[in-house]
Amino acid sequence: MGTTSLRRLISAAVLLTHPWASLADVAFTHPADICSNSTTWKQTYDYIIVGSGAGAIPMADRLTEAGHTVLMLEKGPPSTGLWGGTMKAPWLEGTNLTRFDVPGLSNQIWHDPAGITCDDFPYMSGCLLGGGTAVNSGLWWRPHPDDWDYAWPAGWKSSDLVGATDRVFARIPGTTVPSLDGKLYLQQGFDVLSKGLAANGWTSIVPNDHPDQKNWTFGHATNMFEHAERGGPLATYLVSASRRKEFTLWMNTAVRRVTRIGDYITGVQIECGGPSSNVGTIKVTNQTGRVIVSAGTYGTAKVLFRSGIGPADQLNVVKNSTDGSTMVSSDQWINLPVGYNLDDHVGTDIEIAHPEVVFYDFYAAWDTPIADDKTQYLENRTGILTQAAPNLGPIVSKPSRGRRSLTVDELIIAAQFWEIIHGTDGIDRHLHWQSRVEGAKNTSMTITQYLGTGAQSRGRLTINKLLNMQATTAPYLHNDADKAAVISGLEKVQGYFKSISNLTWIRPAPNETATHYVNSIPATPDSRGSNHWIGSAKIGLDDGRQPNGTAVVDANTRVYGTVNLFVVDASIFPGMMTGNPSAMIVAASEHAAEKIMKLPFPKTIISKRRKGAARHVSPAL
Repeated sequence: MGTTSLRRLISAAVLLTHPWASLADVAFTHPADICSNSTTWKQTYDYIIVGSGAGAIPMADRLTEAGHTVLMLEKGPPSTGLWGGTMKAPWLEGTNLTRFDVPGLSNQIWHDPAGITCDDFPYMSGCLLGGGTAVNSGLWWRPHPDDWDYAWPAGWKSSDLVGATDRVFARIPGTTVPSLDGKLYLQQGFDVLSKGLAANGWTSIVPNDHPDQKNWTFGHATNMFEHAERGGPLATYLVSASRRKEFTLWMNTAVRRVTRIGDYITGVQIECGGPSSNVGTIKVTNQTGRVIVSAGTYGTAKVLFRSGIGPADQLNVVKNSTDGSTMVSSDQWINLPVGYNLDDHVGTDIEIAHPEVVFYDFYAAWDTPIADDKTQYLENRTGILTQAAPNLGPIVSKPSRGRRSLTVDELIIAAQFWEIIHGTDGIDRHLHWQSRVEGAKNTSMTITQYLGTGAQSRGRLTINKLLNMQATTAPYLHNDADKAAVISGLEKVQGYFKSISNLTWIRPAPNETATHYVNSIPATPDSRGSNHWIGSAKIGLDDGRQPNGTAVVDANTRVYGTVNLFVVDASIFPGMMTGNPSAMIVAASEHAAEKIMKLPFPKTIISKRRKGAARHVSPAL
């Protein structure tokens, strides 16, 4: 055997057992040298990206494609098998699949979140490679035009996003039929609801073929799955980025803050063993380097707070924490409304039962899958396990109104349907209903109403002295017209379902009004939350440093008051979208990448402050 053939054989073997090893500079953690005596890493990068989710991964791909060097820093471990992930169900041993690869195991996070979710805020999350796109049910919606047009600034309207959106869906088209045999399994719930909706004049659509038709329409769930596995950005954008010499990825690497001199960002500090440990410093390329924070709505706000960017009350909390001695001095703080404008889909669960509905125990599939289902999946990528598991949550005889039986982004093995409610304040609000087989009975379906585009209520997230994040003001139903839209939508569904014979209402009770039911559910994350958090670093043209300004980043996603710091993730969203946010975040990242790379590098002036510290001054800002 020749040397070339032997090398190819070895490479193939490595790819089969450890695919990540055959790619570019991908490491399970940062080099040890960076944390030795809090040193500065010898290499600089054109771009440092904090995070590895739906905003970060496409950005890294576009930047490296253009020839820029990129270091991506992920706080948590690898996820899917392609990237060296190892968390898996017993029956996946001996395969390159992890729990994150198999759609039918997507609900396992609700049973066993250890080592996966973030430990610095109290809501379900994904602190691992891929972020939310590694742990959610993979719902993948082409945005309704109103999702961009209602609240986004000039340059970010639906007409501006056509190219970016088309690129996203060319790479990740999504599917309504994930099983490779072209079949959908256990669709009795879909059939029950769709017949009732059709009888009331609703229209069946392929949702992503008609994203602008989200009123009186219904269809099957669309997922980002490919080859009956998770797919998404991890299997597309990250693969192409990682094959370029310009790309570097360090996992298990938490960023403490960006380092800066006034408005100029010099790099980032990473934590070498916890919040109170030594730090290592990584610098961007002198004068032309940039940092992009893509750590999610909570993670991004935390990095900004710890970097001296945000409202004074929050920066003082950080100053009085373990960060205090190393925090940037208060005369360099940048007063921006970070943490305000917090939003989430308002989730309102209802529950019905019907004798034709068939329950499937996805939780049991972790340890003891049905033999035929396991074989179908492993050998052919067919069957029920190719479909994302609904989060079954605690199944109780009398579901509590004080806590939702599931919290979100689960698949939906029954119908999706949409309606637009004209608000009492004249503003249209989009309702997206998602149904799944779960509830108090084996014939139950829980159907969640998401209040999306057009909603006016907002909340606030803050940081505490332990440097943990929390929603101190929940973003649910502060606005009377928001609540009226939720009630109106439920009343309409109660009417639509009257035509479905043998249907039984469980929540609300048969004689309970929609108004009483909606008012009985606490407006808290536990009871109404969907974990579609957005908005804490709002994009806009009204500079948040100015009186009545509400924006943290400008239309180029650059943080106001800085030269080279950007935010690209769900935190920049000014308002809620119709459906699950993953695809819209990826499209925003595609669009932001173009804007960032077109920006000229500013001419800089280095001056000396009275205290002798260098300060970066940009007259244009």
